[in-house]
Amino acid sequence: MAIRQDQIVAIKYTASVNSEVIDNNIEDTEPLFFMYGRGQMMPGLESRISEMNIGDSSDLEIPAAEAYGDNDPNAIQTVPKEHLSHMELHEGLVLQGQNENGGPIMVVVKEILEDSVVMDHNHPLAGQDVSFSVTIEDIRDPSEEELSMGVAAENQHHHHHEGGCGGGDSGHEGSCGSGDTGGCGSGGCH
Repeated sequence: MAIRQDQIVAIKYTASVNSEVIDNNIEDTEPLFFMYGRGQMMPGLESRISEMNIGDSSDLEIPAAEAYGDNDPNAIQTVPKEHLSHMELHEGLVLQGQNENGGPIMVVVKEILEDSVVMDHNHPLAGQDVSFSVTIEDIRDPSEEELSMGVAAENQHHHHHEGGCGGGDSGHEGSCGSGDTGGCGSGGCH
């Protein structure tokens, strides 16, 4: 039976890039909950679990374009160093902010020059394929409140996992990532 639009799906997963685990919730007591088809998960993951049922497990390969997006060379920006003088900068530093719509974005300091700083607005994992081992723990219909809010009840009152394998690309609204590696489980997507 296919998972339907707006159903609440609960998963346990391990996500890795180049055989290095970037996120997992296998040890967590609760699975990750999300509302299917609402852009709360990366598109490639959602499309690949669409035919799974409760109890099903699968190893999935998500190409970069369907995970955190391809690397966009136009997402590189040079900023005058004086605009960031209040910060202790180093190459690789991940800064978090908001885009013009108020959604979360991440910017990576790529290079520090004499008078400017080169910033990369691509998600830190842009251009990387992501491997998932995923198990469907539950699938259920949403309540009226969940439908109106667009969020699973389990995520409305607490954030046990601060994010999840969020959709979006190149640091645009909906993208997720931790402050250091940009992993799946931390970016405020639910």
